[in-house]
Amino acid sequence: MAQDDWSFDDLSSGSSRPQRPGARDPRRDGRRDAGRSQRQAPRRAAAPQRGVAGALGVLGVFLVTLAAAAADSYLGVGLGTLTTIALVGSTVAAGLLVRRRDLATVAVAPPLVFVGVALVNIVLAPSATLSLPTIATLLIRGFPAMAIAVGAALVVALVRAVTRR
Repeated sequence: MAQDDWSFDDLSSGSSRPQRPGARDPRRDGRRDAGRSQRQAPRRAAAPQRGVAGALGVLGVFLVTLAAAAADSYLGVGLGTLTTIALVGSTVAAGLLVRRRDLATVAVAPPLVFVGVALVNIVLAPSATLSLPTIATLLIRGFPAMAIAVGAALVVALVRAVTRR
């Protein structure tokens, strides 16, 4: 064994094997995980998600439904066919436009959006009063619209999950 390959200092460090010159002793320099991190494969960056954020999609559903409810209230009494069509159509559009991870947000949004639109409609309508019977009547009459919109959102979510779009 040549003197320049090994030194007695390597033996006195407490290790049972002598180390090569220039090799680091993990106990001396505090870099125990240095070798481990070099052996790990580099992590890949996640692919950017396409689409709109779920909250922005729900806001779009709310605004479109609110505009249709205003037109519905102007043309007739209460929330009717235009509101239903707008709620279902905007929910389907939002389901197609949002990111895949935000599909659940859009799927549960129609009842909440309808309640919000109904409350705004009651507050802004000159003939309606904000009372429990008025709110109950609007929600009972609006149940088919909410159910159809949730069903449409679930169909869109299922289709997107199967096609992985």
